[in-house]
Amino acid sequence: MEFGRFFLIALMPVLKVLIIAALGTLLALNRFGILKTDASMHLNNMVYYVFVPAISVSILAETITFKSLAMLWFMPLNILLTFIIGSVLGWLLLKLTRAPRHLHGLVLGCCAAGKFPSIVIC
Repeated sequence: MEFGRFFLIALMPVLKVLIIAALGTLLALNRFGILKTDASMHLNNMVYYVFVPAISVSILAETITFKSLAMLWFMPLNILLTFIIGSVLGWLLLKLTRAPRHLHGLVLGCCAAGKFPSIVIC
């Protein structure tokens, strides 16, 4: 009897996800015409820009404490130094290679984000 109870407890979250996925699929099918292309696009944008960050922040809020923040003091400093060094290297790369004007922002952005080797390879 315990196996059936544990199986049901483990099955419920999976069933919830599957039911929501099936409902979303039915809503998105053109055959039923419930969600038009515009509505589907707006719903996708809302999920991407609102719901995913909200879920991420809610999970982080449960795990991050002041003590863990104090232990990770070097992370913001590391990000700042990476940004500064990457920007300087990107600026030097632009001056040395004379890249086209429309690519300046892309090169600087990629270098500032710490993606300098990928720019050099391209």
